[in-house]
Amino acid sequence: MSSSASALVSFYRALTRHRLFALLNIGGLALGIAVFLLLFLYVRFETGYDRSIRGADKLYIVQERYFTPGYPPEASPYTMGAFLERLRGDYPAVTGTRFWPMNAIVHQGSTVTDEQLVAVDPNFFALLDFPAVAGDPVRALSGPDTAVITQQVARKYFGTQPAIGRSLTITIDGKTFTYRVAAVVADMPTDFSFPSDIFVPIVRARFANEWFDHWGSTSLTTFLRFPDAAAASAFEGELGRFAERHVFPDGNIKKGTWQQSLRPLVDNHLYDPADRAAVTTLGIVGALTLLIAIVNYVNLATARSGLRAREVAVRKVLGGTRAALLRQFMLEATATVALAALIGLAIAELALPLVNLAGGMSLSIRYIGEGSILVPLVLVIVFVGAAAGLYPALVLTRFRPAAVLASARAPGGGRAGARLRTALVVGQFAIAIVFGISTVTMLAQAVHVRAADLGFRRDNLFILSKFAWVDEDQQAGVLRAYAALPGVSAVTSAQNAPGDQMMTNTSNIYRAGLDQSRGHSTMDVVVGDAYFPAVGGRLIAGRLFDAAHPADDIALRGKDSKAPYNVVINRTAAANLGFASPAAAIGQSLAGNGTMTIVGVVDDLRFRGPREPVASVEYRYSSKPFPSPYAMVRYSGDPAGFRDTAEATWKRVVPAVPFAGRTVEENLYRRYYKTDAQRAKLFTIGAVLAVLIGCIGLYGLAAFDTARRIKEIGIRKTLGASTLDVLRLLIGQFMRPVVLANIVAWPIAFVAMRRWLGGFDDRIALSPLFFVAVALVAAGIAAATVFAQSWRVARAEPARALRYE
Repeated sequence: MSSSASALVSFYRALTRHRLFALLNIGGLALGIAVFLLLFLYVRFETGYDRSIRGADKLYIVQERYFTPGYPPEASPYTMGAFLERLRGDYPAVTGTRFWPMNAIVHQGSTVTDEQLVAVDPNFFALLDFPAVAGDPVRALSGPDTAVITQQVARKYFGTQPAIGRSLTITIDGKTFTYRVAAVVADMPTDFSFPSDIFVPIVRARFANEWFDHWGSTSLTTFLRFPDAAAASAFEGELGRFAERHVFPDGNIKKGTWQQSLRPLVDNHLYDPADRAAVTTLGIVGALTLLIAIVNYVNLATARSGLRAREVAVRKVLGGTRAALLRQFMLEATATVALAALIGLAIAELALPLVNLAGGMSLSIRYIGEGSILVPLVLVIVFVGAAAGLYPALVLTRFRPAAVLASARAPGGGRAGARLRTALVVGQFAIAIVFGISTVTMLAQAVHVRAADLGFRRDNLFILSKFAWVDEDQQAGVLRAYAALPGVSAVTSAQNAPGDQMMTNTSNIYRAGLDQSRGHSTMDVVVGDAYFPAVGGRLIAGRLFDAAHPADDIALRGKDSKAPYNVVINRTAAANLGFASPAAAIGQSLAGNGTMTIVGVVDDLRFRGPREPVASVEYRYSSKPFPSPYAMVRYSGDPAGFRDTAEATWKRVVPAVPFAGRTVEENLYRRYYKTDAQRAKLFTIGAVLAVLIGCIGLYGLAAFDTARRIKEIGIRKTLGASTLDVLRLLIGQFMRPVVLANIVAWPIAFVAMRRWLGGFDDRIALSPLFFVAVALVAAGIAAATVFAQSWRVARAEPARALRYE
């Protein structure tokens, strides 16, 4: 029999002889590997955005950053529409393309459907190589009336018939065009940052608006192509010189307040530091969970080493070398890990639908082709087998045959081995406690975010997000139709809504009579009738807009009028503009966006996410339609029932525009809360399983340790120790590592959670109760884990214990 076959036979006998320890070892490793594989799939998906598309690695997004008080510190991936045209004027050899999402309605008979449509330059598919299904997408956009569509759109509108040459009637931003399908491409991959279903060429005469040539506007995304990162870095310096020649002389943007740079397309998805940190954290959770499983294996293997000491001694006496024994035990460890990996893979397959549901994802396990799980799985088996098996193998092969056979000392590592096992238990429980504190903090923050005072009434407020698609002469009729519905108490329109902001016009607003350098970047929001009563905004000083005051209504001013008008500002704007109190701002004049008089101050309306600080806002009132509005309806009753009523009303009044509406709660969740909530669920799943794996290891150690101390317990009970005394002794032995684990874990959890909460503008305090509660739960779990074994031994009769072999 070969040495490998002999080792496998020995491995089989070890498993069947000690079934409990085999089950704990393999079960703990399987769970750890399953968690690792699932989080590995998630991290690989998140970090792999755009990398599967040929050509994406050579594309860079032109981003813009403002260095003005009140502007977000993050760079924006948008430029003005004509930026690429202007850039080519100075650098004709530059290669680039543009991506401009449009509001689009596809007409099919009497049916109207909104689709993801984007206007791109004709070379878009030459720079981003998507698989062609029919036609040539590289040449397809050469004419102004041609379009490229995805397979999904082709099936939707043309069924099984060929789509090439067929026509689509599309209304884009209120104008209707007929496009001929010139090519069909495969559906956009889920890991592409800029998906769309219909692509049409950018035609300046059709799509250019007043902001297309306006420096500082954010119309679209501009991509530039470079052969490598060094070329991109070299050209990045040219952007500053280009701005010196063209941007700053224009006068709209001052030098020193604005900068362009390049962002690799493959880094776009996780460009936000908070997103990168979240994905990294989940990757660390997977790695640490696997580490806990490895620690369990090492603990149980070294604890059980005494049970195989005589086997090792006999093998050495019969001529077995340490190298041969080392190979045998390493092979056993690798075989154990391989078996656990297969079970872990099966667990991952079974759990994947639940993980996808919790995380809002569509991950899948592939066994062949690109993205196969087999290569990572083999690497895990090799690495974990080596990491988990090396130290136990060294301990086992170090035994001296004479000492073991003469029972001169207890094998298994002695005090050093016991100290190592204690240290490993401390380490794994410290990780579990950090996970526990982090989970409690994340859940508490999520509860706070969903219940926090946002400065307005979020309940029973419905948003009509496609109100801007309605012709201006029909908008008033839509609002009247909703106002007439039973249970509706108010309707309004505005350029913003909770969770939505179509226009982000900002100006440097300053107090009249002061230098404009003392101003602050302030968002300008135009609102309609009854805006603040409808959203439930709170007036804290002055008054709200009133039609009885002509200066309140900007619709009464001429287009080029310089007459003063009245505004309402929020609390943050009052503070940023230097007013001692909201009341002190009333009646004061402002400049920067015309001449304004403050007539009211309202509390901050947190329409954006909890991570973003509330911006300074000045509200202007218009009694007539204005660009990019949302409609909002304040209602009473059941939200689901009102949604059906709202949709039926919309289709009756404006059937040519697709309906899109949801409650404020739904809108905020989709836009700002959903990603954090899903990642918190994944973190919680990983943390709970990590604690479970740690408990499996602790149970195994308790079972082994109590079995070894049966005679000791018998002697103690003979000498008068009670069952309670013995129980306290045994459980207390395992409580010490848990106490030490808390001492190690608390500072780590405090620093980690303080940094995580620092990413939120609206956040909870890091309460000591979180730490104490998790410590008590950890102690309770540890006590419950070892109680059964300790209780069985503590209640044993002394005579039976003293006869135990």
